[in-house]
Amino acid sequence: MVEYAEDYHASARATADGDSWATESRGQFEVGIPPEFGGEFDGPAPENYYAVALTNCYVATFTVIADNSDLEFEELVADGTLRLRPDDGTTAVDSFELAVELHTGAATRKTDVILERTREHCFILDSVDFEVAVDWTVVTE
Repeated sequence: MVEYAEDYHASARATADGDSWATESRGQFEVGIPPEFGGEFDGPAPENYYAVALTNCYVATFTVIADNSDLEFEELVADGTLRLRPDDGTTAVDSFELAVELHTGAATRKTDVILERTREHCFILDSVDFEVAVDWTVVTE
C-alpha cells in the first residue's frame, strides 16, 4: 500500500446559547447536541461524523484497491453502525459494524481477496481500539 504523510485540519466555534455550531474541514458542516445527549439539535452529532469516517474509509480504500487491481464493479454499498454503550459510569464506543454489498458482473477469488485486503488496509478502521466487524456480500448482476 502507499504511505502518506498528510495533515487534516478541522475547526469549530460554538456559543453558550446554542445546541449547534459550524465546523469546517474542506467544507463547512453543522453539528450539534441531539436529544439523546440532552440537546435539541435535529442534525448530526460528532458521533455521526465518526461513523461516516469509519464507513467511508472502507469505501475509499476499496475503490483505490479495486482501481489498482482492475476489478470492475457496478456499485459498493456500505452500511455502518457505531455502537455506544455504558462503560463503568460513562459512555464509550463499544463496537463498529459494517455491512458491505458489492455489486459486480461476476464474483471471483480476486473479488474476495480485495474485499478482505480493504479491511486490512483501511487505516482509520485500524486506528480504533474497539471491535470492528466487516461483513460483505457479493451480488452478481
